Amino acid sequence: MNNPQSEKCIRAFIDSYYTGDVARMESCCADSFSSLTHAPIEIFPHLGFQQGKGWIAKAIRIQQERYSERRHTVEFVIADETQAATLTHAALTKHSDERVITLYVGEFFSLRDGLITEHRSMFDSFDLVQQLLGRDLTGEFSARMKSAMRS
Repeated sequence: MNNPQSEKCIRAFIDSYYTGDVARMESCCADSFSSLTHAPIEIFPHLGFQQGKGWIAKAIRIQQERYSERRHTVEFVIADETQAATLTHAALTKHSDERVITLYVGEFFSLRDGLITEHRSMFDSFDLVQQLLGRDLTGEFSARMKSAMRS
């Protein structure tokens, strides 16, 4: 059974990210908060490794600049007193062309005294890049990979 306090904290963190509530999101985090999202930082400069709560406002601002609407559904949460994991389905509407981008995000949390100390996140960045560009890159990528793997 989930720890209700931990689950409430995790859900508030995720909900705050997609609704753009910086103060609420920060209130879920310890002062020693760090975040690591496994994604190419050349494309997603607000991701990668981030130390401190300052990352939260920056990440939300960048999301708001890029997407006119951000919806999400937390598919599941499993949480005890010190750890939690979630799977979230997100739908982001691009400002530039109103195309809807969808992705699943897996997130892992460490908690201490009811607050998040570490946040780890991952998503299929290749699929997301294809959606952002509006074209399938699989053929081009696989041809390049075949060549690279022979060397």
